[in-house]
Amino acid sequence: MKKVVMLVAMVAFLAVASVAFCNPAAPAGDISMKGAKKAAVNFSHKLHMEEAKISDCKTCHHKFKGEGEPQKCDSCHKEKKDGKTPKFKDAAHKQCKGCHKKSGNKKAPTKCKACHKK
Repeated sequence: MKKVVMLVAMVAFLAVASVAFCNPAAPAGDISMKGAKKAAVNFSHKLHMEEAKISDCKTCHHKFKGEGEPQKCDSCHKEKKDGKTPKFKDAAHKQCKGCHKKSGNKKAPTKCKACHKK
């Protein structure tokens, strides 16, 4: 019986440890995503991790393989279209606004001025 309990404890520890070490630490403070025409959007990783319960970096950083640091959105999504990758504005609106709408959370902004504060 003790061996079974010890085995279960080890498996649980390894599962928690693997999740903790797979995702790098998110930036502590807010980041500012500058828009071309509208005011910058301040984004809080902490708020999204705690309130929205997003724990996997791949939820937003869809190309992240789990090694190193996830790339910033605008490293792939440029302001001008290249024909293959959606430009930053379109990608952010689809990813962020779409997730906010789908969440059903009344606090999750979906209107322009709620994110683009002057």
